[in-house]
Amino acid sequence: MSELNKYICPACGGALKFSASKQMLVCDSCDASYPVAQFEAENAVANGQGGDEYVAKQEDWNPANEGLIVYECKTCGGEIVGDETIGSTKCPYCDNPIVIASQFRGNLKPDLIIPFKLNKYAATDKLKKHVSSIKLAPAAFKSDNHIQEMKGVYVPFWLYDADIHAKANFEATKVHRHSDSEYDYEETEYYDVMREGDMSFKNIPADGSSKMPDDLMDSIEPYNVDEAVPFSSAYLAGYMADKYDISAEECKPRADVRIKKTAEDMLGNEVKGYDSKSLHGSSINTLKSGVKYALFPVWLLNTTWNGKKYTFAMNGQTGTFVGDVPYSKGKFYGILIGIFAVLSGLMLGFMAAKNSTFTAANVIVVLVIALVIALIVAFIFKGKTKSVHKAREAANYVNKQTFRITNHHDNFLRRTVEKTPRNNGNK
Repeated sequence: MSELNKYICPACGGALKFSASKQMLVCDSCDASYPVAQFEAENAVANGQGGDEYVAKQEDWNPANEGLIVYECKTCGGEIVGDETIGSTKCPYCDNPIVIASQFRGNLKPDLIIPFKLNKYAATDKLKKHVSSIKLAPAAFKSDNHIQEMKGVYVPFWLYDADIHAKANFEATKVHRHSDSEYDYEETEYYDVMREGDMSFKNIPADGSSKMPDDLMDSIEPYNVDEAVPFSSAYLAGYMADKYDISAEECKPRADVRIKKTAEDMLGNEVKGYDSKSLHGSSINTLKSGVKYALFPVWLLNTTWNGKKYTFAMNGQTGTFVGDVPYSKGKFYGILIGIFAVLSGLMLGFMAAKNSTFTAANVIVVLVIALVIALIVAFIFKGKTKSVHKAREAANYVNKQTFRITNHHDNFLRRTVEKTPRNNGNK
């Protein structure tokens, strides 16, 4: 039997939702508000007591065969269909917010939750500003982006802690230059450099939902986990929520990659006094590790343009907003041609003002320079349509105070000398 908790206002019987602005449960009908801890203490909702039960219906069509579960709402009799990971939703008929309590019990219960701090108005405002800031976005896309379809979702995350011992080897160089009457000399010294040290990482996030693009979730980091609170299903009222369907073990390699890159960067920063350095290898030894299960707030919008799906996401705690935007080829070429025309005209006009000779070679050089600049500017504008990226490092999650160098060496390898004849004006 699966249970859905429905949060009811004690004053009027209306539906309660968690308010991001008030950080309380608020009644849609009478606007009464209740602190989450107080409400749960008085109504024993946290353990599923006192909530209405919604029983999966048995039909000729077995939704379980397709990974779906059908619930019947006892408030209005409507049916709620979701997959096996759905944790919170709304009845499509009476719009009452409901929480599937059985999804968050036992070893499925999150350790922490960061409640929504920003509401839908903040999310839609960020979306408008984001799309409007993209100069190459198609005009129709800007005016028809379904902003009212933005939904608040609690996304499951694994948070990884690790105390590590890391070692990195580099090849570093020192370059010296001098001259005599006949030659310019460039002397390069090569060194084998090693740095070894300890550092600690805390709360490196990796989403545990197969439905969420990893790069999208990486792009809205970081979250301030210090503001997380012990999990309570009351925070889910009025929002969508999923439980994880990717295990902590399966997600761990994502955190390991980020730990390795940050450890290499930090050790590399300790290689000083050289003109260049290049990483030649590294090793990471985990001394201590841990993992927590948490739900993080995300505002999501999925929309389609010319048959392609575009997803936008906003961190529901900090307001960081990302989402790739389609670009108009017409606007791209318009910017390219416009900049080329203006620059080439200005440069040719400057040549005329200086009474320069208009040879074919000079004109071609001017046009090539103008075209190169126009291409650079146009591609810069195109690059701004992309804001989603995959996280490669964990610099936001390392405790700088724990970092210490435990061993190092700088061994001289070899020296090379290159000499170039000086041009003294003599043939």
